[in-house]
Amino acid sequence: MKPKPLQIDYREWHQLFKQVPDQQVETTRYYRQLDDAPWSQYLFPPSTHAVYGNRLLRKLHFDNSPAALRLWGFVLSEGERIFRARQAGMKIIAPMGDLGCVTPLIYSFPNTIAFYPDCLWWTPFLMESHVLFDDAAELGLGEDSCFVRAALGAFFKQAYFPKPDLCIGTVGATCDDMAAVMSEVDRMEIPIYYFELPPRSDVVSDQTRWVNFLGVQYGALTSRLEEVTGAAFSVERFRAAVLKVNRLRRLIAEIKKYAASLGPNPMGAVEMMNVEFAALSYYGDLDECVEVLQDFKDCVQSRAAAGEGYRGQELRIVWVTPPADPLLMNYVEELGGRVVGSEYVINQTTPILKEEGDPFTILAEAQLAASLAGSTAFRVKLILEQLKSAGADGVIISGIFGSSHCPYETIPIVEALRKQNVPVLSFDVVAPGKMRLQSQIYNRIEAFMESLRARKRRHAG
Repeated sequence: MKPKPLQIDYREWHQLFKQVPDQQVETTRYYRQLDDAPWSQYLFPPSTHAVYGNRLLRKLHFDNSPAALRLWGFVLSEGERIFRARQAGMKIIAPMGDLGCVTPLIYSFPNTIAFYPDCLWWTPFLMESHVLFDDAAELGLGEDSCFVRAALGAFFKQAYFPKPDLCIGTVGATCDDMAAVMSEVDRMEIPIYYFELPPRSDVVSDQTRWVNFLGVQYGALTSRLEEVTGAAFSVERFRAAVLKVNRLRRLIAEIKKYAASLGPNPMGAVEMMNVEFAALSYYGDLDECVEVLQDFKDCVQSRAAAGEGYRGQELRIVWVTPPADPLLMNYVEELGGRVVGSEYVINQTTPILKEEGDPFTILAEAQLAASLAGSTAFRVKLILEQLKSAGADGVIISGIFGSSHCPYETIPIVEALRKQNVPVLSFDVVAPGKMRLQSQIYNRIEAFMESLRARKRRHAG
């Protein structure tokens, strides 16, 4: 029998893991193309991940499906996987600030993987530690910078990932705080290739100019990747990579659709955020990532079709800007909410890539769908589209104090949504350990959820 959909705690995850057959544990592996890799198992009990420092797992709630456990194992093993890639002789490319556009190009080179140092921004929260923030502060990036400064601490520590064969430092219309990280990493004698992104224009006539500009950028980057990998760029390999990436992007879109279906909530918000962020670098293994998401999609689709899910989460929320602290999502769910839509500033990872035509034009056109590289009105449009399609009751915006884009975008987004009579709550996520400030955020969330519930009752009456 399939288990009844539930959100379970750390101890219950242990009990659930004991039911996983040994053969399944042994055969759930990454880098399956390697013939003899007994070290590539990634399905483990939560204590294993906690021993590696992920102490927040003791406080989180998780979905109880085997598909969700597989997803968590795959996500939490990414750091180890990158070290294993180095040991297996793979080339490691680290894009910074680009967030998902150059990775299809990287994976079109043989024996090469990508990972995003930016994504270490939630590591201090998972580890409930200020170590990476403290190291970043020693190098000049303190609390007036975004949480992505944790990546600088990780480069300094040289313990969270191996030294990349190449960093792609994306500059221009991208994260100012990550650009500050890049400038410090450059001082560490780590090879960086600078890739310039133009601002996205909402004027159609500007698109051709920016597509041509990006095409030149991608061509020059390809030459640099040829030097680093020792392999010539192949259009055939690029097309093969695009087919896999498109399959992954379609899976994510389908999973989001089923997660926003009517009836009980079929999947937790933190698992859904893990799914969406798979589109950035595929957690260091494109092939296995596709299989993990296929398994996950089958689970969510089956639950939605059967009307199965968590009960009592009737308030439908669109979440804007990803929260570095996943406990906030658990808290919203405990208060009767469910996340049915999101705008995590990675919209460039959602378009289905063209499978024919010039490779650099294909990548350029997808890049210009980015939601962080242009007008706030574009983001508002994306949010309103999700509100309508998911029938959401309200919006939560979780900003970051010190992040360059949040102070400029949050107020215009709030004002635009309120003009549309959309209830919205905005707050800045605080660093781990700041309990007084965190309590204030919890109180605001609780009051917002209660106001949504009262509004829902009024409309029903």
